[in-house]
Amino acid sequence: MIMELLMRDERVNAWGAKNIVRSTCHILFLVFASSLLCHSADMVLIRSAGEMTSEQHELEIARQFYGLDLRVVTAGEPADQILASIRRRGTVAVAIDANALADLNQKALLRALHRAGANNVPLLMLGITPETDPVLLRGWSGGLVTGVQPLSTAGRLRYLVGSLTGVTDQLTGLEIPAPGDDAFYFSGTNSSPARAVISLHNGTQFAPVFLEVEVNHQRIFLLCKKRPPQSEAERDSENTETAFAEVAPAMIFAKYCAGDRGWHALHHDANLTIDDPWLREPYGHLDYKELLTEMESHNFHTTIAFIPWNYDRSEASVVALFRSHPERFSISVHGDNHDHKEFDDYESKSLSLQIAALRQSLARMDKFQTLTGIPYDKVFVFPHNIGSERILGQLKIYNFDATVNSLSVPMDRTRPAAALFTLRPVTLSFGDFPSVARYGATMPNPTSFIAINEFLGNPIFFYGHHDLFASGIGAFDRVADDVNRIEPDTHWRSLGDMAKHLYLVRLKDDANYDVLAFSSRLDLDNTSARNSVFYIQKPEPDSSPIASVSVEGRPVPFELNGGSLRLSVAIPAGQSRSVLIRYKNDLDLASVSISKSSPRVYALRMISDFRDITLSKYRVGRAVTDYYYKDNMSPVIVILCACAIVLLGLCGLYLLVLIMKRKKAIVLTREICVRS
Repeated sequence: MIMELLMRDERVNAWGAKNIVRSTCHILFLVFASSLLCHSADMVLIRSAGEMTSEQHELEIARQFYGLDLRVVTAGEPADQILASIRRRGTVAVAIDANALADLNQKALLRALHRAGANNVPLLMLGITPETDPVLLRGWSGGLVTGVQPLSTAGRLRYLVGSLTGVTDQLTGLEIPAPGDDAFYFSGTNSSPARAVISLHNGTQFAPVFLEVEVNHQRIFLLCKKRPPQSEAERDSENTETAFAEVAPAMIFAKYCAGDRGWHALHHDANLTIDDPWLREPYGHLDYKELLTEMESHNFHTTIAFIPWNYDRSEASVVALFRSHPERFSISVHGDNHDHKEFDDYESKSLSLQIAALRQSLARMDKFQTLTGIPYDKVFVFPHNIGSERILGQLKIYNFDATVNSLSVPMDRTRPAAALFTLRPVTLSFGDFPSVARYGATMPNPTSFIAINEFLGNPIFFYGHHDLFASGIGAFDRVADDVNRIEPDTHWRSLGDMAKHLYLVRLKDDANYDVLAFSSRLDLDNTSARNSVFYIQKPEPDSSPIASVSVEGRPVPFELNGGSLRLSVAIPAGQSRSVLIRYKNDLDLASVSISKSSPRVYALRMISDFRDITLSKYRVGRAVTDYYYKDNMSPVIVILCACAIVLLGLCGLYLLVLIMKRKKAIVLTREICVRS
């Protein structure tokens, strides 16, 4: 069955994605697993014979994202078979390629969409062009859409998302660059009841390309065919806004139709992480007390990615602040020594030494917790850049919950080109361990990024360093306000809490839920008003060294086969259950040395403190630091620059003392002369 899924995904993407690496199919399986769980919702696609169009490919991406089962039928098949597929209880959406409209009985199909005592199944007509028969177009739209025209412009086009309750939600009013430089649009709809879901505009002209109409209580969506960019080079699969724009109409339609029966997160979560500081006041531009005031005023949470080497350096006043405000402050693990190439290629540092560093980081953080009384999250933030896939596998073995970095792809692996990879921030494709992408808190135009991720139900991870607050301690307020405005129900959490909510659910036909888990530690919430059973599936190799699976601390039976771990948990209405999967390892914290015996690491940490706490106060110091990160200077050069600055400072101080002495001598000489 797995091979059939992989082969099908390869055929679907073959139309224009031959460069997708083999791991893409593995990603689709791990992230969506839509063929291995019992489906509760179907999407029916009626198409004409021939190759799959780009619009149909985009619909395939959307249905995979939301975990729908796609049933493809051709317009030439017997009408009874087509109508039977539509009438199925599990059908939640029907899409028709415009080329197939002439071969269908409109009245019979609309009757098949009807559901007594419930909302009718929504209908999407896609791939509409000026060649589409206008008589058919008027007939299917109830006379509300009369024609389609080409739109050309010399400037770059942008998408504008309309306001349709329950359809566009967090995307309402959003503007993002549109794919391609020209397109088709619906004409003659300005004064009609047809509502624009998405329009194109070039600054002056607004042209609807995705419409919604209602005909006799039947919701019908109409989508124009778009012209893709002239070359693949114009596409940016790593950019969330661009990747979403490519499939936006299909994603909007699929989400609206699927509702709770498609994969969705139960909560909207967000976090800000600041890398490197230890608990001293202030740390460079970071003042913890002032930051607390901003967090309380603008409702956000800050995690400190803490370097374990600093485990015994915390100031009592900052410790007290963290302990009294766990709803605002938290701690996670940031490397071990945070020295250069700590988790890099094996030539720079062997795998055994890297594993030893992981073990030491846990021992040091355990000591930190003992000394301060502050718990820490077992979420690993790599220093400098993410490590290898084998190190991610070791993070799993040592029962870390996740790793969160600016890149979610290990340094020794290639980023998949599939749009699905960009549309979710978390992947299990590397080491079967949750690797999460985070984004700079100073990103340009964060509003569109926030709106798209909130619409998709993705957790949002922001990060920065102490210099984020160089312009003032309120530097993150605007971003936090945007998040809270776009989605007022956002939960600002610690990285550990975020990891516990890395799962998706979907409603089954029997009113219970399927759960797709990414993390080995889950806080599973039953937000419904009824008692339900949650059927959990987590992708796991059959060889996974699982030590135990527990719910609320009590061991429970589970099944491990076919590349998945499965168990079921009954949860009363409105309650939660904690699920924990633990893996076998040889870790004995008491036997791991936490000493700071390396002079090189000690010197590096002191220099880093000097850079962040002292140099950052001065323009010259900030320039040296910026130059270091911009041009990847070696540590030796940084040390020499720092020493040079210190030497210049001492020379300046010495000259100042000489000048003051000289002035004092001159004044004294004058006084003597006056007296004589």
